[in-house]
Amino acid sequence: MKTLVPFALLFAVSSLHAADSGGAAPAAVTKEGDLVVVILKADAEQRLRLKVVPVEKRRVPGTRLFSGEVVYPLAGEGSGVAPVLGGTLDEVLRLADLQAAADGRILQAKVQIDAAKIAVERAQKVLNAEAGSVRSVDEAKTALSLAEGMLATAKAQRDILGDPVGKQGGSKRAWVRVAIYSGELSLLDAKAAASIRTLGHDAKSQSAEPVAGPPTANALTNTVDWYYQLPADSTMRAGERIAVEIPTPDSQEEHLVIPFNAVLHDIHGGQWVYVQTAEHTYTRKRIQVARLAGGDAVLASGPAVGSKIVTDGSAELFGTEFMTGK
Repeated sequence: MKTLVPFALLFAVSSLHAADSGGAAPAAVTKEGDLVVVILKADAEQRLRLKVVPVEKRRVPGTRLFSGEVVYPLAGEGSGVAPVLGGTLDEVLRLADLQAAADGRILQAKVQIDAAKIAVERAQKVLNAEAGSVRSVDEAKTALSLAEGMLATAKAQRDILGDPVGKQGGSKRAWVRVAIYSGELSLLDAKAAASIRTLGHDAKSQSAEPVAGPPTANALTNTVDWYYQLPADSTMRAGERIAVEIPTPDSQEEHLVIPFNAVLHDIHGGQWVYVQTAEHTYTRKRIQVARLAGGDAVLASGPAVGSKIVTDGSAELFGTEFMTGK
């Protein structure tokens, strides 16, 4: 099998010669160990318009992407626990029904208080006329106290249900509810602002600050809900799905960073870049991308800091190496 390697290299160089109409190959491809080196002629390099940039090491905000839902909080500013309202009709009707029932209990308690006050007043007049007893007055006062207690309980239950559905007024506060797998909570920065955007192709990101929402969770999916305050000028509607990027604590660490358009992928999923090792000479080296940050690729492994890598024209170099380009 070793005798086939020189033949393969000879075939590659011969093909490059044949591809050039002038009879001179624009590039020479050689293999040195596991490294593939492409040596371009000056005019070929000029036609490809190659652009090289140095590998940088800097801090890149680490984030994890989640799906979020726009909701409206029904609690007043600084209030305690209260529900949030999404965009489904079932959710609206169910909450409206609970609020109506709580309002009815408050009204019932008020009527009982009025009746108890009348009973106390009547029992006191009868006692003053020496036609009644102290016991009847005490019983009437006890009924009044019970009615007042029922009213306090009914109001507390109603406060938990928040503002009336559909009557929040023109200035609604909007939140984003994000369901996060509980096993990932330690990987996220709960105090940092999140980056949110709609699911449109050209959507712009906005910043959303974390807020203390109701302690909701889903035991079936093992998720915990986090809440973020949308900007005041947000036009998102309740129930709308959006993308939420939450920062991670490793945002302060420095990483190798290159433009993502410099990264090439082979048919096996391998990731590569071309490094300029000398004048007109480019070596393909393997890298490993840890994550993306906007238009940059954050590397888990790759060339040293300061190495010059090809961005514009890297695909053409790849085609030259494998004889798929023009």
